[in-house]
Amino acid sequence: MKFLSVVALIIGLLACQQKPAFEASEPVMPEAGQTAVYYFRTNFICETCEAIEDIVQEELTTKYADELKSGKLMFKQLNLDDPATADFALRFEVVFKSLLILKPDTVINLTNEAFLYALPNPDKLRELLDQSLED
Repeated sequence: MKFLSVVALIIGLLACQQKPAFEASEPVMPEAGQTAVYYFRTNFICETCEAIEDIVQEELTTKYADELKSGKLMFKQLNLDDPATADFALRFEVVFKSLLILKPDTVINLTNEAFLYALPNPDKLRELLDQSLED
């Protein structure tokens, strides 16, 4: 029993380990007519969080490369562990890892869907991301 507890503890620690430092963006509000995709994360990242980050980044840089280049679309990874991000995150009531899309007239919160689909069905997450950006 003691052995199983130790194994469970080790697995738990490995499942949510600290990822090497990432290049966090500065918190910036989108300009008029611009759509922004914000991925709020922390220094500690689990497998699901890493999958969300990879899926969103890959989808945006491949399917929306022109929009990113022109500035019509903006993607920012923001570190919730950075005090400079705290006030910005609170504007959107973000206190934990989150995926938000800010459009000129609305805020779309894809956090629940991202955590639900990132590992078992990444194509569904891509589809939801595309729908949110194209509506």
